[in-house]
Amino acid sequence: MQVGGITGGIYKVCDWLMKLAIVNLLWLLFALVGLGLFGIFPATVAMLSVLNRWINQEECKVVPYFVAVFKRSFVKANILLVFAVMVGAVLIANFYIVQAMDGLLHVFLKYGMIVLFVFYSMIVLYVLPIFSHHSQGVWNTFKMSFITSALHPLRTGVLVGGFGLLYLIIRSFPGMIPFYGVSLIGMWTAVILSPIFEREQKKKHEGLPIESEKMVKA
Repeated sequence: MQVGGITGGIYKVCDWLMKLAIVNLLWLLFALVGLGLFGIFPATVAMLSVLNRWINQEECKVVPYFVAVFKRSFVKANILLVFAVMVGAVLIANFYIVQAMDGLLHVFLKYGMIVLFVFYSMIVLYVLPIFSHHSQGVWNTFKMSFITSALHPLRTGVLVGGFGLLYLIIRSFPGMIPFYGVSLIGMWTAVILSPIFEREQKKKHEGLPIESEKMVKA
């Protein structure tokens, strides 16, 4: 049944709020199923996959689809997690080593480490959205994440700015956390990045080269 006007708008908002609450609860449940740390990445991949289908107006039986993606991506998603944590730990350790230095070398290395942290943050920001669209090897996922973020700096900035705003909203209303703490962030990610993946999909169907994939294979 089609509902228009203000009533239709209210209905759509309530429908989305219900959907986001459901997927947030699923995320929390499966993060716990994966023993917390090891459930976070696969649960996030599953959540993003569901949100992407909703944005593209594709039919999706939420719970079975979420479970299937979680199980399918569990191993690879956790390999991504371990790799990201290891690289982050190495960067942090090197930063503390650089902080103990003196002189011109200290200044040069310090700013070099800051640049590396920025690159690392950009890569981590895109890893799970990229993986939810292109299930591939760990190295290619990281390469494509960096390339995609570098090719779309404005969109990356909007994405980060939105995260900051959502953090302030959720912090002001902590009661939202069990129902929208993660799903709102996932929804923002999916909305901002979906045009990139839609253009890539369109190019793929038309047989045109995709810039990020060309650079990954290079």
